[in-house]
Amino acid sequence: MICTDCGNRQAVVTYTEFADGKATAWNLCEECAARRGVSASLSSLSGPLVNILMGLLEEAGREGAAEPGPTCDGCGLSLAEFRKRGRLGCPACYAAFHDELASLVRRIHGSTEHAGRVPGSLESLEGPRREVLRLRAELERAVKREEYERAASLRDLIRQKEESLRAGRERS
Repeated sequence: MICTDCGNRQAVVTYTEFADGKATAWNLCEECAARRGVSASLSSLSGPLVNILMGLLEEAGREGAAEPGPTCDGCGLSLAEFRKRGRLGCPACYAAFHDELASLVRRIHGSTEHAGRVPGSLESLEGPRREVLRLRAELERAVKREEYERAASLRDLIRQKEESLRAGRERS
């Protein structure tokens, strides 16, 4: 974007002025912005909200610099680079960034479990698959409560249902 005032340099600030119910916007380079008394940084502003925002930005910068995070063994993509680009580099990235991707999907969709429609050829497997997931959650609760006999029977039931699921997939 080129500066609206001088027409020569790259614009770094969009300045909007409201007067008489009408908004007028300018894209300004640093020099033209300074000439109009507009700053390109938040640090020229003051007030409690700006102070809070500046503190959060500084803290985020320190956290990002201190901990680089995991990297993908397949393509060498770092977590910071993934966050910046918004794209994974290869199939191995899904395993390398599993925890981060799971929390991202949970924030976006509200869950990490598929709840949509299922292709017709797999519909007969959907009910038993959900049953296995429910049984696994129940198994975890039984182990936490130290109900080991119940946990063992749930484990066996899960294995049995998973076997029937595998057999069903092989038939389809």
